[in-house]
Amino acid sequence: MSIDVVNYNMPRQEYLSEASENIKKFILEQMRDKHFVHLKPDISLNLIKEYVENKQIDINSFIRSWDDLEIDQYMGDGGKYRKRRYATLSSCVTLGKVKLEEHQPHFQKKHYNGLNGDIARHYKPIKNKIINSEIMKGILYLSHDLFTKLSPIGNWHIETHQFRIEATDNQIGKPTPEGIHRDGVDYVIMLFVNRTNCIGGESAIYDKDKNKLSSFTMKDTFEMVILNDKELFHGVSSISREYKEKKAVRDILVITFRKK
Repeated sequence: MSIDVVNYNMPRQEYLSEASENIKKFILEQMRDKHFVHLKPDISLNLIKEYVENKQIDINSFIRSWDDLEIDQYMGDGGKYRKRRYATLSSCVTLGKVKLEEHQPHFQKKHYNGLNGDIARHYKPIKNKIINSEIMKGILYLSHDLFTKLSPIGNWHIETHQFRIEATDNQIGKPTPEGIHRDGVDYVIMLFVNRTNCIGGESAIYDKDKNKLSSFTMKDTFEMVILNDKELFHGVSSISREYKEKKAVRDILVITFRKK
């Protein structure tokens, strides 16, 4: 689903700021206690808007940008079911600034990604109009604020991934082809964007012993999961098509924060 910005019912600013502070306190409590939190889309969108100057953000252009991703050519299983774009950023905890870094390859150790690890993977960058958009700035500054409150010492290395998973006649779609895993970072934000014609795609959170703590299927634009990657594992089940005449599509934004 997409949210029509024009018709989005924004609360009064003074009420929103107070509510947002309470929600942020709740998120921080949940992160310290349970190491993850699952937010409804209206809550996460309101929080994101707190960090942007123009409250009438262009959500539809943001969602449509997932139509312009490129096939991931590095899949160890040979699959062509994943499309993506990628950007590297950093943020300073003292200055509170997030900046875009020079484009660089994505790298994970095989310990964290048994399928595609120990390879420098070169992906096309996220388009400038998206990475520099008000909505992306809001997401990044919200993330920086929350994670810096949880871990105030040391600056952040940030990686931002646009993912599209597709299922067709010839293949199922695997949102996490590496299986139940950790990303090898400190914190992860998963912001759900869209799904079309999908069956499956259930997200699950696990403790360090891979005991399942929670499971849910993300379906609504701006539904958000925040988790502590050092304390938890996560994974998503495969998707298939509900109706055979068209492909299934699942779009998501993943942002990771790691101390430099």
